[in-house]
Amino acid sequence: MTNSRFYITLSLFGVSTLSLCSATVRLSPPEPNMGKIQAKTDTQVAEFFESKIRPLLSTKCTGCHGATKQAGGLRLDTPAATKAGGVSGLAITPGNPDSSLLIQAVRYDGKLKMPPGGKLNPDEIAALTEWVKAGAVWPAAKVSIAAQKYTQNGDYVITDEQRSFWSFKPITNPKVPKVKNAAWCKTQVDKFILSKLEEKGYAPNKVADRYTLIRRATLDLTGLPPTFEETKAFVSDTATNAYENLLDRLLASPRYGERWGRIWLDVARFADTKGYVFEEDRVYHNAYTYRDYVIRAMNSDLPYDRFIKEQLAADMMDLGEDKR
Repeated sequence: MTNSRFYITLSLFGVSTLSLCSATVRLSPPEPNMGKIQAKTDTQVAEFFESKIRPLLSTKCTGCHGATKQAGGLRLDTPAATKAGGVSGLAITPGNPDSSLLIQAVRYDGKLKMPPGGKLNPDEIAALTEWVKAGAVWPAAKVSIAAQKYTQNGDYVITDEQRSFWSFKPITNPKVPKVKNAAWCKTQVDKFILSKLEEKGYAPNKVADRYTLIRRATLDLTGLPPTFEETKAFVSDTATNAYENLLDRLLASPRYGERWGRIWLDVARFADTKGYVFEEDRVYHNAYTYRDYVIRAMNSDLPYDRFIKEQLAADMMDLGEDKR
């Protein structure tokens, strides 16, 4: 079987993705009991800021106090600007929330009431209060030790160690290992697998029956279980290449692109909503066009280099009438 999508599947299977999620923590007003973030580790302080404070400032404050607009001369999207304050004075007194204008404003304690559209909920006020009480720590973006190791004068340097990574090496024909149970092997690839099993003293699992085989292959390549009719047809197929025919059918299915396109969409951090947005349309209405493009690319065996180029510079490429 030489279908190139089989190799795309293998390469994508090795891609790890990062899935970000946040949990809502209920705080007990009026004074939160958060274990005093002053005593927490730098990592915990950073996690508190990123999960509670930054989203709050972004959604409720920076519309009027951000990069494009600074009502009252106050900006709340950078640590320096936040601590500098505005025309009314310092917005924050680190360690003393009661004397901080920011906290007074969100509590609606005086003439200044922020945000003007409505008071924050008690949990949000409590989180801001605890943050200021802990010193209004705004974790700085740090360059990882690994990244520092590979930089010189700010320029990225590819090391010999990185160049030796398996996927960057030229394709070679390695020597096929000898195995004890040669009868078990149906292809040369099997010998590589079996040699490692024998090296560890392991024996291969028993051969899967056809019911199991079609279920595994169908779920893996399409993300869906086989139908009763598909299972019955495969089990009763007496052809010597029945399994190869099954794989070709699954790879030709539109469901293949949907299944494996999803993996790429995760890598590309695709989303059809804007996340922390509550006062504007949260939906990217044309996002589905990129999703459909990725699915078509998988199903049409689009070469990987072309796939990347089209995403980076499609407007500079001759695509004819296909501008989708």
